[in-house]
Parts: sequence; C-alpha cells; structure tokens
Amino acid sequence: MPKQQLYDVVIQNLPVGFSLMDKAGIIMDFNSAAETITGYRRNEVIGKPHFEILHGVSDRDACPVLKHALARMEQAIAAETTIKKKSGEQITISVTTFPLIDDDGSLSGAVELFRDISDAKRRERERQNILSMFAHDMKNPVTTAGGFLSRLLSGKTGELTEKQQTYLGTIREELYKVSDLLADFLEFSRVEAKAYIPVPRPFDVEKYLRRNIEGAKIEADKKGLTILFEVNGDIPPSILADPAMIDRVIANLLDNAIAYTDTGGTLRVALFDRDGALHVSITDTGRDIPEDKLPYIFDAFYRISRDSKGSGLGLFIVKTIIEAHGGKIEAVSTPGKGSTFSFTLPKSG
Repeated sequence: MPKQQLYDVVIQNLPVGFSLMDKAGIIMDFNSAAETITGYRRNEVIGKPHFEILHGVSDRDACPVLKHALARMEQAIAAETTIKKKSGEQITISVTTFPLIDDDGSLSGAVELFRDISDAKRRERERQNILSMFAHDMKNPVTTAGGFLSRLLSGKTGELTEKQQTYLGTIREELYKVSDLLADFLEFSRVEAKAYIPVPRPFDVEKYLRRNIEGAKIEADKKGLTILFEVNGDIPPSILADPAMIDRVIANLLDNAIAYTDTGGTLRVALFDRDGALHVSITDTGRDIPEDKLPYIFDAFYRISRDSKGSGLGLFIVKTIIEAHGGKIEAVSTPGKGSTFSFTLPKSG
C-alpha cells in the first residue's frame, strides 16, 4: 500500500479528532472524527488558522497547540480546553499535542489529537453537586436529632428508666457515627471540587506532633499502648504549611495506629530532616496490611475489610492534604510486625 494511501486510511479511521498544522498554526489536514466533533467540514478549515477557527478568544494560551507544540516545541498530554463548534456551541475537549521536528531540529508543524469530554464533565459536575447536596441536607437533621436526644438524656423532659437511658445513649452514639460520615463526605466534595487549597502559615511540626501525641495517649492508655517519640537532626522551628490541614493528618494517622494496634503494643513516632524535607513516620506493632491491599489504601472509599470502621475517606483526605503541600505519603507493612505510615513536607513551603 502506498504511503499516502496508508496515511489516509490510518488518519481517517482514528477514533479521535486529528488536526495537522504547519508552524504558523494553519490547518493542513482534518479527519472525519474532527469534523464530527467540531461540525466543520474538512474543506472549510484547510488553510485557515487553527486558533481563530476553533478558539476564537484573545488568550492564545488557551490553545495547547500554540502554547506548547508551536511556541515551546514541547508535548502536552490530555490537556483540557474549550473550543467553539461551527454552531457556536462551546464544548470541552481533552487534547494531546506534539510538535513536528525536522531532521535539522527545526519546527515544521504540529499535530493535535482531541476528543469531546463535555458530557463526561457535565456528569462529573452533577455527581459532585449531588454528593455535596446530600451531605449538607443530611447534616442539619442529624445535628437537630442529636440535640433533642441530649436533652432527653439530661432529664430535662422527665426522669428516664435505666433501660431508656441505655437505648437513647445507643441511638446518640449511632448518630455521632452518621455525623462523622457526613463530615467526611463534605470534605470529599471539597476535594472533588478542587477547593482543597492550603493556606500556608509558619507551622511548628514538632510542636503539633507532641500536642497530638499527648492527646492520643488518652485512648492509648485505655489499651495499654506505649507511644514513643524521637526527633533526629536539626529541625527548623517552623515551615510554611496549613496548620489545620497538617494537624488533621497527624491526628488521623495516630488514631488509625491506635485503633489497629492490639493491647500492649507500641507506637513509634519519628521526626527527622532529610534531603530538604521534613519526614514524619508513625510505626505501630498492630495488624499488618495485606500486601495486595497496600496499593489501594489511599483510594477514596476503600476499606481493607468489611468490618473496617469509617467511610474509607480518611487516608484519601490525608494523601490529598500532603500532596497539596508538595509532599509525599506512603505506607509499608511487614507481616506480623505492623505498619509504618510516613509523609514528607518541603521545608521551603
């Protein structure tokens, strides 16, 4: 098969839109999938500027072809942008672009591969809205019901029998669990909406670790657990981080370690400085995490076993917080010896 014929067959049968441009951004080729997505026929766009035809806005950086392939001679993978169809409708597309470089290293043009993701983006917005609405609308009645139960248990509405107090106490505890789950769902909706942005301030990591350890000792003492804390190296008095967020990370990891460590066990918390970052590790002697489950423990809604408590969002939120600060988190587990969760925070903020 001649090269030109092979080229035509491949390009026309691609399941995504294909646009070939010269180094000035003039469209030189346009496949049938691109016609379907944009509404333009091939003969309507050949010889026309890609940017003016499909974008029609003043911000040239909105076009991945111009911003990456032609201006910087670099590739852009799965970038999201909007284009205007022939009908005038604005749609969201996922775009991969790459420059065409001649043997002498000079730029000769660029290729754009794209697909319409408008429906997927709409469904994602609807899902986020439903999740947020559900959590918000459920929280108020749960809080109200908890308040009335507290009044009943306090005896303000009359004396209760011992059995009535027990039953109402159980109901209140279950409502607290529902309230915690709703709080997690609200937090998850914030993460999904890309609203989880740290507000950095001077943050004393060692101070917050010591404070959380002191608080955790109340539950640890109930199980006869020992918590050890060690600091290695020259730890700076503060770094730039969001105190409330990192405090939540520390509290969550300590709570998990206590919950999954059997009576008489030990927790070791370590803080040290390495490679321009602060490292925090929390090691327990509790139940180890099966090797086949380790890759998924930071996924949203993932629970190691059916009898695991909580929503499965705690570690997902912890990971989101650490990564939002430019750090990393990982977990390792040794059969019969327990697990270690560790995270890093850049000292530079």
